[in-house]
Amino acid sequence: MGGFEGGDEGGFWDEDAVANLIKEQHRKKKSQKRVSIETENSIYRIEDDPLLSIVPQTCRVFTIEGCEDISLEANAIYRAYKALMDYTCDSDIEEFFYNHKIVITDYNPDKNTQNFLLLVKELCNLALSNEELQQIQESVV
Repeated sequence: MGGFEGGDEGGFWDEDAVANLIKEQHRKKKSQKRVSIETENSIYRIEDDPLLSIVPQTCRVFTIEGCEDISLEANAIYRAYKALMDYTCDSDIEEFFYNHKIVITDYNPDKNTQNFLLLVKELCNLALSNEELQQIQESVV
């Protein structure tokens, strides 16, 4: 037990509780992926991943280019989009994708889905935690 010299003048600190609190704060900081969005000619992508981009284009439906050999319903990114819509009930997401499409240069369901969710969270100003995004990703991949 730690405390102040001179007795019970200000209370005591449980050293183990303080150490555990510091460990928990460091764990949370490490688990939060910092999103740095690169914009070039209004194309959005995560800086360290050129495999997935969000590109301006008027679309009638959610559009993914670069995965022609995978049906839309089987595509993990499309399933993440549907899960995100179901989870948030946010029509702004749907509206955003009437004016943007997804372009994939290399289909990697785990990485593409994670970066898709991070981009949409930032671009649509969604108030979702990283844990919520992880739950959505795990439900579709």
